[in-house]
This record gives sequence, structure tokens and C-alpha cells, in this order.
Amino acid sequence: MDLRLRQHTIQLGATHGAAATQPGDGGAMSSELYLAVCGGKKEEAMALLRQLHHGGSAADDRAAGIHLVSAKRNNVLHLAAEHGRDELIHHLVGFGGKSLLSAQNSALDTPLHCAARAGHCKAVSALVQLALDYGDESALWCKNAAGDTALHLAARLGHGVAVEAMVSAASGLASEVNHAGVSPLYLAVMSRSRRDHVQRWDSRNMTKAIEKTSDSLAVVAVLVAGVAFTAANNLPGSYEQEGNTNGMAVLRRKTIFKCFLILDGVALVTSILAVVLLVYGKASRSARSWKSFAAALHCIWASLISMLLAFYAAIAAVTSTTGVYDIRVFVVNLVLVVLFIVLSAFVSPPVSHLIMCKFLWQCGFRGRQGGVVRRRISQQYPVVGAFVFNLLLFRAAHYVILFAGFIIVSTLRGGSDVR
Repeated sequence: MDLRLRQHTIQLGATHGAAATQPGDGGAMSSELYLAVCGGKKEEAMALLRQLHHGGSAADDRAAGIHLVSAKRNNVLHLAAEHGRDELIHHLVGFGGKSLLSAQNSALDTPLHCAARAGHCKAVSALVQLALDYGDESALWCKNAAGDTALHLAARLGHGVAVEAMVSAASGLASEVNHAGVSPLYLAVMSRSRRDHVQRWDSRNMTKAIEKTSDSLAVVAVLVAGVAFTAANNLPGSYEQEGNTNGMAVLRRKTIFKCFLILDGVALVTSILAVVLLVYGKASRSARSWKSFAAALHCIWASLISMLLAFYAAIAAVTSTTGVYDIRVFVVNLVLVVLFIVLSAFVSPPVSHLIMCKFLWQCGFRGRQGGVVRRRISQQYPVVGAFVFNLLLFRAAHYVILFAGFIIVSTLRGGSDVR
């Protein structure tokens, strides 16, 4: 039982005393009937209605029971509509007649107002259909104290299905204005900017997308590992053919050659690590598998950059002609720049680095204000913080690894051999 329902029950019992078990002379609803209707207990609610006022005629019994009201003058149909009890709505209207459809509470709300405000689409559809079946279309046009029809409330709060149900029954409602001169059509247009129109977060969709993408990425990682392993077994340059160094690489004393071995080893290790992360993420099948998936993406990218830098180091180790060397370096640089631009265009949002950094600063800000910001962001966009962080990490790693790698390799190429 929620807090509001408990408060209503206490208020009914405190206000009407003995009416907690039987209705009093003022038409007060008993707490048992109130709880049965709000809880959607169809059999119990209908049994209580039939048991009320046994001394009168059948018609009087029915009228006396069905028109009992709560502290806010809500009758049983108001309560059923407010709590979305669509099955009970049909039984109540069948028991009490069409007059219930246009009954108003202390705020002049009809049951249709209550259902539309709460966003219970099935209850709205049931009330609209009952009004049409009983030939009481005027119930759709009833206005509350603010001059709002039920369509005003549904349009203002962005309950699209409820709006569609009412407009399909009475299209003229869309142009009906309230006391402020505002129509439901205007409210529907303005409600497009509400946060509740953001698509609901569904971790299952992300899990399915990760599973589909993981297979392709695992193939890429295995291919990179295969290339790196092959490069380690087919070293640039030739091998020693005699002496104690027979079978060893001729370039083993060059620092640039050692740099090639390190880069090739990094490419091999990171690609294998990416495969392990992808397999683990797919096997776990949890909403948090995106963490291992994001880490695998970083590992694959690091392995690709390391492999390209290893190729660059191999060229520098075996090439002595400056013209040929410069052409190859230009081609490698061009490929990397184009690759980075294409990837950034696909994954980057249309915002600047400064805005993304400010966003991360707000998310990490301590104190009350920072807690409110983090809570709002996590409710509507659960993974946006992780996405921005990984995107900035991707860009930073790209620039650092790529340019630092080229500078180091170029410096080592002109350096002296290590004995």
C-alpha cells in the first residue's frame, strides 16, 4: 500500500468515525470499499456495494452504494480510474449506470480526468468506449475547475495513447480551449520538449547490440594477433649465417629494431586481451557487459596503432634511401589521419571537446548540486557519462600513442646503435 493510499484511509477513518465500517449519513465511503476499489479487488468491491443499505429498495440500494464519496468527493469510479483498474470500471458502470461517467469530485474532475491525469491508457480507453456505448459523449467534454477537459490533461502530460483514444472518439476536443484559452492541440505540441518523451532506457537492446558486434570485433582482434605473430617470426632484415650468432637477426643491435619488437609485442598482447574481453562480455550476458566491450575496443585500437607503428619502425630499420623512406612515412601518416577522421565522424557527438569536458566536470562535481546533476543524468541517460569518458580517452590515446610513437621512432632512427 503506498503512502498516499494510507493517508486517504486514515483520513476517512478519522473524519467519519464509524463510517470506517459502514457509510454514514453524509454519504462517506467506508475504508473497506475504498481499499477494495483502489486495490482492484473486483469481487470484494462489488460485494460491498451490494451489501450497503439493505433496508431500502433495490434501486435505492444501488444508488446509495455507488455514489458514496471519499474525502475529496471521489466516487468509486473516480478511484478505479485514478488507479487504472480498467476491468473494475466496466463492472462499476454496469452496476451504477452512465451517470457515473460524468460525476465530478471537489475539483470538478470526472473519472476520465483522473485516468487521463494518471496516464492509465487502458482505463481511458475503457471510459471512452463506455461513454460511446451508453450514448453519453458529453462525458468526454466535461471540464474541471480549471476549464480543462480530460484531453487537456493527457496532452499536457504527454500521454500519447490516451490522447489518441479520446481524439478518435471526438475529434472536436482537440480545439476546445480551457479558461486560459489554451487548446489540447497546443499543449500536445508544447509537450514534445518534455523529458518523458526521451526513449526509455532498455539495457537488453544494448546487450543484443554488443553480442552482434562482439563477433566481428573478435575476428578483427584475432587477425591482428595473427599478423603480429607472423611479423615476429619474419623479422625485417636478414639473419646471421655463421659464428656464435648464427640464426640471429642482423639488426638486433639497432635501437629502432628493438622498438619494432616492442611495438609488435604490444600489438600481439592487446589484440589477445581484446579477444578475452569480448568473449567474457558475451558470455556474461549482463547489462554491465558494455564495460568489457569498451575496454576491448580500446585494446583493438591500441593494437592497430601499435602494428602500424611497428611497420613504420621496420621501414626505418631497413631503409637507407631518404626519398623512399619519406614516401612510405607519408603514406602511413595519410592512412592514419583518414582512419581517425572516419572513426571520429561515426562515433563523435556534434559537440566540442570543451562541452564534453564540462559535462564530465559536472558529473564529477561534489556536493548537493553535483548529486542532483548526476541523478538526473543517470535517470534519463544511463551510459552517457561512460560514453563521453571513453570517447575522450579514445581521442587522447590516439594523439598520444600516434604522435609520440612517430616522434620516438624517428628519433631512434637517427640515433646510434646500442651494443
